[in-house]
Amino acid sequence: MPEIRPFAGIRFNPEVIKDFSKIVAPPYDVIDPDGHADLLARDPHNVVRLILGSEPGSPGDYEKEAALMAKWLAEGILVQDPSPRYYLIEDTFDLPGESSPYRRWGIIGRVRLEPLDTGRIHPHERTHQGPKEDRLRLMKVFKGNLSQVFSLFDGDAAVVKETLSGAFASTPDIDIQDKDGIGRRMWVIEDPPTVDRISELLGDRNYYIADGHHRYETAVTYAELMAASEDNPDPDEGYNYLMMALMGMEDPGLAILPTHRLLYGFEDFDFSALKSCLSEHFDIEDAEPSMAEQIRQGTSPSGLGRRGFVLYCPGSDRLFTVLLREDVDLAREIPDLSGPVRELDVTLAERFLMMGCLGMTPEQISHQEHLEYHKDVSQAMDKARAEGQVLALMPATGMNDLVAVTSVRERMPQKSTFFYPKLLTGLVFYDHGS
Repeated sequence: MPEIRPFAGIRFNPEVIKDFSKIVAPPYDVIDPDGHADLLARDPHNVVRLILGSEPGSPGDYEKEAALMAKWLAEGILVQDPSPRYYLIEDTFDLPGESSPYRRWGIIGRVRLEPLDTGRIHPHERTHQGPKEDRLRLMKVFKGNLSQVFSLFDGDAAVVKETLSGAFASTPDIDIQDKDGIGRRMWVIEDPPTVDRISELLGDRNYYIADGHHRYETAVTYAELMAASEDNPDPDEGYNYLMMALMGMEDPGLAILPTHRLLYGFEDFDFSALKSCLSEHFDIEDAEPSMAEQIRQGTSPSGLGRRGFVLYCPGSDRLFTVLLREDVDLAREIPDLSGPVRELDVTLAERFLMMGCLGMTPEQISHQEHLEYHKDVSQAMDKARAEGQVLALMPATGMNDLVAVTSVRERMPQKSTFFYPKLLTGLVFYDHGS
């Protein structure tokens, strides 16, 4: 079963860092060169220097960045907690069209690694090779984790939250609003009985990776390399664990948003021919005016009634619903996938739109040829008008779909889920030697 343990985290020193909002950052994989430059300018100690380096758009010089982290430790800018503990986080945020704010909470600890697809730590998405190679370079140098993998735990979360009631009632160690206006709080849990109780309550669970598949797979690879380099590897060595943020999968504060697919660069592209091709399996109609208006205002499609997605044609500035026909036999059309996977909206877009009608290969999709992923609807439509040929606007993948897919040990296409908001990097670090 998964094993969760506390650890002696490394943190920015609150006696030195007076505004934590200036030193935190999103995960590395959502930071573009402009965002990288902005984070570098926010504070000389912003964590982006460690996770991506000091040159926007260039590969990180991780030996240099590890030396910088060691310097910050020597100068007291970073400090290590004197004993193992857990770290409680809480995020408060708004979503378009929702009248009440969302509030979600989680526990940061270290979780024993196990091979995916065999145990009780479940992946749900396929990964790209490039990011794993980059993160392995970083992990070899830092010998630890600079950011948390975001995972969900099943079962009763209320008993865990009750154990933490004293912490929630106390003053947070960090209480900030990030650059996107999201409230971020963190408490350090060091009371031994509470620490022991958390380990007990969260040990016998299934964990579902929500965000961080690349980092998890990289950590497994790194642990295997480290064990192979030692004569008598110790199963309790720090590299056999990974820093995770664990949240209850039934928490009403969880929000799953979609990621949209911008497609471009196809020779002799003809939108009418694309529609004709898709019509073999889908009903295609102009989007209802109310839905079209919501999308144009930046809201992702929802309530389609059937499996499918929305297509945006930048040439005509029109939106179309693309809904799977009821007479289509997906078991015959996509025999290589199980029912839960082939019924996903993202699978339909990949197999019928991208591979079937546009002729993309799995390798092209994996390497993001002719393909960009966008989370913001308005930005995606602007980019489509500037240089795209067609934009697939996706509905959100539901939690039930995630559980159904992982229960049959399969994975969704890349970028099937976007758990909003992303976790912050810079709250706490895990040193494998601690």
